[in-house]
Amino acid sequence: MRNWFLSLNGAITLSVIGFLTWLGRLFLDWKYEMRGSDTINVLWSVALLGGWVWAMLAAIRGSRRGLIACLIFALLLDIGFALLMYFFWCPPSRGCNVFSNIYSWNWAHLISGLLAAIALVSQLRQKKAAS
Repeated sequence: MRNWFLSLNGAITLSVIGFLTWLGRLFLDWKYEMRGSDTINVLWSVALLGGWVWAMLAAIRGSRRGLIACLIFALLLDIGFALLMYFFWCPPSRGCNVFSNIYSWNWAHLISGLLAAIALVSQLRQKKAAS
């Protein structure tokens, strides 16, 4: 299991899981928080989705830039969102229930982002040592 986690396939798979948790959370945000058609938010979300997909496809082909981009997306969109939600936007102390399962999505973001970030950093270190 450790070998898989530290492999390129493991890093990409964990990045895909992080991407999917962010996508699921994005759908819930659209349902509960973004009333109406907010074109700027939709375009911004599509740009982030496209960027992350591009990064994963590039990383699969062995691109160092793709790995770095996947790491940045995992850090910002998974870990960053989870920490901002927990500490600033909707802390548990406020009893904030924007939607029913917000904190389970928040934990999914944090855990998948951390696992992906660790695996991606491991891949970046291996690529640097090989260069």
